Amino acid sequence: MDFQVTPDLGTLPEIVWVQVLKYLDLKDRYCASIACHNVYRAFHHPTLWRSVTLDVHESKRFDDKVTVPKKNFHLLRKFGRIFKSVTFKVHAPLNTDFGEWNAILGKHQKEFNVSSVTFDVGGLINTSKAGGVKILTGNLKPMVEVVRNSKRLKSLIIKSWPISDKLFSNSDENVFEASMTNDNRRELNQLDLFGCDAVFWSERRPLLPPMDLTHKMVEHFQNLTHLSMRSPMMSEDLITCLSRDRQRLRELKIAINFIPDEDSFQLPKIRDSVWRDFASYNPLVQVHVLVLSRVPYLVLQQFLQASCPLHGIRFGQYVRSDKECVSYLGVNFTSTLESFEYHEEVSDFEQELVTLVENTVPLRYLKYYGKISQKHVIQLAEARGTAWLVFRLSRNNIYTVCKDSPGSEAESDQVIVQNKFGMYVLVNMLKFHEQTAVASDKEQELTMIEAVSSSLGREWFPDQP
Repeated sequence: MDFQVTPDLGTLPEIVWVQVLKYLDLKDRYCASIACHNVYRAFHHPTLWRSVTLDVHESKRFDDKVTVPKKNFHLLRKFGRIFKSVTFKVHAPLNTDFGEWNAILGKHQKEFNVSSVTFDVGGLINTSKAGGVKILTGNLKPMVEVVRNSKRLKSLIIKSWPISDKLFSNSDENVFEASMTNDNRRELNQLDLFGCDAVFWSERRPLLPPMDLTHKMVEHFQNLTHLSMRSPMMSEDLITCLSRDRQRLRELKIAINFIPDEDSFQLPKIRDSVWRDFASYNPLVQVHVLVLSRVPYLVLQQFLQASCPLHGIRFGQYVRSDKECVSYLGVNFTSTLESFEYHEEVSDFEQELVTLVENTVPLRYLKYYGKISQKHVIQLAEARGTAWLVFRLSRNNIYTVCKDSPGSEAESDQVIVQNKFGMYVLVNMLKFHEQTAVASDKEQELTMIEAVSSSLGREWFPDQP
């Protein structure tokens, strides 16, 4: 008689359970730990608690404005001494006392031996609200002390921090100055000052640290290999500072906030010779740019000169680019550009995109969600073939122009043609409406998918909405 035996997973080695628990969030990790003694021991393994997030958020209750999760207290008391990477995520009113949390954090931060600290405190504030920021110093002081007292800090990431009038005169709130008060932190390798990775939305007019403070920090930390910041915090002098008598930079990430009529949000003009010296001194550096607001081609050109070692550029959602900009990229960065992303649906540079891809040999990552014909999709796939690492396009924006449409038959030098009603219209306008109105034929779509899959050497499908 055959009996089916259920394996006893509790007998698995502790190191196996540690690897399993790494993939669980804190709640599921705890539930697993009460299943048996072996999992409980694995739950307390130091490697599981080297990276933690301590969050404070706005309360949903009417009688309290701030909620500090109980897990924060447990993590600090039990594992604080083995933390290696800590993220403080505070999205709560900073003028409301965090109570016991401030005292507990102030006490246990002295035990920290962290190498990486990330702050996302208060969120990005619009410049129009600069004078209305109200803060209790006691809420910020324990977090500032984490940076001031750390002895082995290698990475400092400040995604957001409340910028107020009294910040720079109050050392208990000024995390920027605190980072420069201890010579042990001169070994810092990564500095991120209000950098941005999200392509979908970011504050258009963020309140940022002043440019002179940014320069002071960059000059202070001579061993940086990775630097990230926003364009209003940059200048030609900063690029020059990064081009001599310091550790060689490996990565420079720039988030562009540009507003035409505001002096504080203009793109700095950086001469080609300055970028050339920068690239010469830092031969392995990669510059990655995220465009968060629409920038005129000529303005972008004055910032990203041909000698800039541009390896990646992303246009965020709701940020349009144009033919001139894409053509400029396709002419000047053919030996360095590895990644191109465009997350806005409105576009008018299909042929320029194809030319960019065909001319730019290093290009391996493409995310393009603008309008594009099936013919151009196949051309893009064939241009790099199996070398594509990422090849993503939006299915909703891939179109087929009808063969008998006036726009498809127009000569390249024609400006005006007759539409089906006999009216004279602009060719570009006619083509735009045809692209928008005509959906891809199912059979033609399958043919396109097969052609692209064949070129890539793997199964491929366009992204679904």
